[in-house]
Amino acid sequence: MKLYVKAHSSYRSDKEDIDIKKELKQNFKVDTRRKDGFIYMGLLGALRLKEQVSIERENELYITSGLGNVNILEKTNDYILEQKEYMKLFDFINMLGNTTSFYVASELGIKGKSIFQVADNFTYFNTLVSIYASLINSKNEAILGSIDLVSDDEEVIKRLLDLPETSNVVSSVNYQKLSLNAKDALCEVAFDTRFYSLDELSVILENESSKIVVSGRCSALEYEAPSKYFETNASYVLNEAIRTKVDTLYVECYNDKYKILKIKSL
Repeated sequence: MKLYVKAHSSYRSDKEDIDIKKELKQNFKVDTRRKDGFIYMGLLGALRLKEQVSIERENELYITSGLGNVNILEKTNDYILEQKEYMKLFDFINMLGNTTSFYVASELGIKGKSIFQVADNFTYFNTLVSIYASLINSKNEAILGSIDLVSDDEEVIKRLLDLPETSNVVSSVNYQKLSLNAKDALCEVAFDTRFYSLDELSVILENESSKIVVSGRCSALEYEAPSKYFETNASYVLNEAIRTKVDTLYVECYNDKYKILKIKSL
């Protein structure tokens, strides 16, 4: 399966020292009331993408995340279990995944399909497959946003993601506009539904001429891995491959199963 990237945008908390709420209010004139940090990140990535490419009313919107809005879940626990209070109405609304999708779709003027999709593993890869299947039928284009927000207590997100205590986690949002049409595309992204064993993967990597980048979860592989961790790192690697114009093969791993993403500059 192949998709083509027409535009992209990124933000990482370790690479930009900005107040996202202030950025949205001053530079994009966004009404930031009744929203939270997770939604702010989704809006920032989406509006940066909108600066790069035309977005049509019928485009499809997909938002994915490693864990979703963890801070809201922590607040819910504090309200109900610790303080024995009711949740605030807008905290409850913001806890729903499609709330982020609603605000992003509204800012982008999208009226097409809108999906918030989170999987407990390979979430970015699974969303690419969903987009490909949908576009085959609809012939539209899709906007894909990948959001990972570090919780106020970093140890919480490390426990939830089963990461070592020494892991350096960061917040990140990355967007792409995806199409089945290669015209004016920045790169080609190839993927499949297969799970590879370590032996099968090793054969592929031995014969690979592209730059190889592996997830921080791939401890059995001795290739370049990022020093900072967020669950949808594949999305950032894709954007970096476009920015640097370097063909890249990205490897993700869960429970000794591997998936690969092939990125070819055009």
